[in-house]
Parts: sequence; C-alpha cells; structure tokens
Amino acid sequence: MPRATTKTITISLPAPMGREIQRVAAAEGRTVSELLRETFRQYQARRRFRQLAEQGQRAARRLKVTPEDLGGPFAE
Repeated sequence: MPRATTKTITISLPAPMGREIQRVAAAEGRTVSELLRETFRQYQARRRFRQLAEQGQRAARRLKVTPEDLGGPFAE
C-alpha cells in the first residue's frame, strides 16, 4: 500500500490568530498550509540552533574554554 506524502492535522487557535493567519496567507498568495509549514520549518531551525548552542556551551564548560581562548567576536 502506498504511503501518504502528507498528514492532515487539526489544530485549535484563538479566532483572531486564525483570521490573521488567513489574512497573511492571502496577502502573500499562499495557502494557510504553506504558511504554517514554513513557520514550523523556521521553528525547527531555531530549535536546532539553540540545541547546538547549548551543546557547545556544555562542551566549552567541560573543556574549560573561555571566550578569550577563542578570540575574535567571542572575546569579551
């Protein structure tokens, strides 16, 4: 049996937010689905960046690396 390439999800939003999403999508000539997919991709990218930054900070503490050790824009 072929696998679906999309998954339909129902969400609840405050009415003003739902109207604003529809307004923005229409103004940009996109569907609400396209707008929300892009929003989630951006959220995922920010979340991954934060996770990587936290991993780097933990590694720096473990290795006792300071901003001064790195120089450049990291030096205080």
